[in-house]
Amino acid sequence: MRPKHFQKLVDRIRGEPVERPIAALMLRAMQKARYDASPLGHFGLAAEYYTHFTSPIRRYPDLVVHRMLRQARKVGITDDSRLELAEELPEVARHTSERERRADEAERELLQWKKVRFMADKVGDEFHGYITGVAPYGLFIELIEHFVEGLVHISSMADDYYRFVEQQHMLRGENTKRVYRLGDKVLVQVVRVDMERRQLDLGLVEILESVRRDERPRGTIRSKVKPKRERRRAQRPGRRVRNARKEGRRRRR
Repeated sequence: MRPKHFQKLVDRIRGEPVERPIAALMLRAMQKARYDASPLGHFGLAAEYYTHFTSPIRRYPDLVVHRMLRQARKVGITDDSRLELAEELPEVARHTSERERRADEAERELLQWKKVRFMADKVGDEFHGYITGVAPYGLFIELIEHFVEGLVHISSMADDYYRFVEQQHMLRGENTKRVYRLGDKVLVQVVRVDMERRQLDLGLVEILESVRRDERPRGTIRSKVKPKRERRRAQRPGRRVRNARKEGRRRRR
């Protein structure tokens, strides 16, 4: 695929509920960006030639570019300096690519910890969200109000057996035929906040209510209708009193 194909897809889904999850899938489908000493261009921008030229405080590769431009402007690039750069730049590109990936991972972990901490006092609250990911073990939901992502584990979907349909990015109930697919808007409840694992456990409100309805009649019958044994036991004290009175009359006679 070429960049223009991705751009057409983005234009087609702009403003739709599926825009965010599909954009995320597009990013995952692309190879991770990396720095290189050769002019490989930029896939996303469809640029044949591309180099970083933002603030050198932001990225070390930008600082490397600034230094080379300063050298070329002041003293020029000699043959010796070209050979020296040809030896150094591949290792600089590899090292900076690796460090940037580690920095991104650290940033994601910190943000996730902050998000989970923010949701710690919201257990039991309900929020609207979109399905941003579908896996055999559950659904990933991003809350609309707070942009926090949590997991609806498949074990909490106890009203049916849900089968994972990978090609269509959805979970489908075998008996109810209920379907949850990528981009669907759902109402979820915060079930548990795990600070140690930095994970937010959610439950689908319609499934939680369905399970509660199925359990409620049995509990209601037990609480309101007493078994026959309990009714008999409740009647025994009265019988004992009457029998004692009869026995007392006989003794007086």
